[in-house]
Amino acid sequence: MDIVLTLIILAIAVILFATEWIRMDLVSLMVLLALGFTGLVTVEEAFSGFSNPAVITVAAMFIISMSISNSGAVQHLGEKILTVTGKSETRLIIAIMGIVALFSAFINNIGAVAILLPVVVGMAQKAELPPSKLLMPLAFGSLLGGVCTLIGTPPNILMNELLHQYSGQKLQMFDFAPVGLIVLAAGILYMALVGRRFLPIRRSGTLTETYQVKEFTAEVEIEPGSPLAGTTLAHAGFEDFNLKVRAIMHGELKIPMPRGNHKLHEGDILFLAGEPKNILRIRKKKGLQLIPEKDNPLPPFADKDVAVVEAALTPTNYLVGKTLREVRFADVHGLTVLALWRSGEPMVRKVDHVPLKFGDVLLLQGSEEKIRHLGLEHGFLLMGGVKQISYNPQKAPLALGILISVVLVTALGLFPIMLSATLGALAMILTGCTTPQEAYENIDWSIIILIAGTLPLGLAMEKSGAAKLIADLIINKVGPMGPWFVLAAIFLITFCFTEVMSHAAAAVLIAPIAFNTAQSLHVSPKPFFIAVAIAASSCFMTPISHQSNALVMGPGGYKFFDYTKVGTPLNLLVWVLATLFIPLFFPFN
Repeated sequence: MDIVLTLIILAIAVILFATEWIRMDLVSLMVLLALGFTGLVTVEEAFSGFSNPAVITVAAMFIISMSISNSGAVQHLGEKILTVTGKSETRLIIAIMGIVALFSAFINNIGAVAILLPVVVGMAQKAELPPSKLLMPLAFGSLLGGVCTLIGTPPNILMNELLHQYSGQKLQMFDFAPVGLIVLAAGILYMALVGRRFLPIRRSGTLTETYQVKEFTAEVEIEPGSPLAGTTLAHAGFEDFNLKVRAIMHGELKIPMPRGNHKLHEGDILFLAGEPKNILRIRKKKGLQLIPEKDNPLPPFADKDVAVVEAALTPTNYLVGKTLREVRFADVHGLTVLALWRSGEPMVRKVDHVPLKFGDVLLLQGSEEKIRHLGLEHGFLLMGGVKQISYNPQKAPLALGILISVVLVTALGLFPIMLSATLGALAMILTGCTTPQEAYENIDWSIIILIAGTLPLGLAMEKSGAAKLIADLIINKVGPMGPWFVLAAIFLITFCFTEVMSHAAAAVLIAPIAFNTAQSLHVSPKPFFIAVAIAASSCFMTPISHQSNALVMGPGGYKFFDYTKVGTPLNLLVWVLATLFIPLFFPFN
């Protein structure tokens, strides 16, 4: 009966994780409570995840990563290295993936991507390349780099702790490096030689020299006295500004793709598509009023002080799950949101009523000072136009020194990773690299709760026998072919799970199955736990599989299946290479 209950809870959790009907962290709390109420685990065991060393380590690494990010050290170094790559797309991809992988090996994957994203967008413009050619390699490079060290990604930290709980064995700081570096090198070569050919070309409709990330669609109204009133669309002169009229609203009548002989009237609402700067130019010359400005008038300021900037929402942004109207965005920040870009498509109607998601890109208009403040204080990534200044550039050497100390202390085995990471986080606060408030704000609590809530499910699978049941099914199917094929099956199952749910949750759920499989085969569990860790970070096929992928989706103008097209061969390549090399470095016996 316990096995049936556990498998039912597991199945419901996987469905909810995959569909995202309910937030993942809330699903994990539901799982935790379901296990406690059904008696599959004790109340103490249900909440034990919150005191698990892996959870504490992940939280500490969030603080360390954020402190490094705020120092500006990573951004400065990244800018210096990227300036020597020239305009070659291949060289840029190799450099970008190599740099972000280096940083991701020691700081949070998402943090590394967030720091370098504006830098890479700027490099794309200088190289006259669409950012869509460089941002997906940036995200993939962060995932590949994270598997190279013990602290590079939460699944590595989790697998180390679970391996210790199940078998008493522990992994060292650079145990992942041999296989991780092989996978990283193969991934970079794939993206530079093959994958880049599958990357979409997402430019603006005008294909200007700067190759904007995407064209935006804005709502404008024809004001009284406008020279456009009474003219036909063909004679309105939109072509002179490299703009297209996608649709016209005349009263309650919407006219999609209007013809050139359509007559324009005062009060008509036009949907203009093109570069933001051209939309702003034509509104002054042709007597047009931007609808967002009409609804949320801004204090007057000189044209030279006005900037139009794309800003992406980060995971910890306070707007995630809220609407612009709820937070009174225009009143509080003094900025106009001209458009919203999501999942490869612009949204312009009722933008202030749309609940925002992580990875959304807002097209903002306002003073440079206010836009810069938004980027520094409120969790927005600013791309182009306004330079975002680091909080504590003078603290960069100290922050890097603390990170290096944590790595060395752990690598030398002087302290367990939980102690050294927590000490490092405390040192960041005491030395002024960050403040306690910033530390709390920049921990991704949804990840912490997700991990803490799913750990008891792994325990329930082990206690009830559900993990052994699934392990026996795997062995019955591929066991006769030997442990190498069983390892390949475990790896495949894990990376299929991680494409539709959090990589940390996938690792936690597969870990007891991996351990029981190793026990049934009478081999060492270590290669199986290494395989689960690497497979859990092989999140290349969908934008929802990892936050790094979601973060570049808006700025790159990517659509869902762009990831599938580029990422599927990379997933298969990592699967084959990891399956081949893991047993060589971590023998079964």
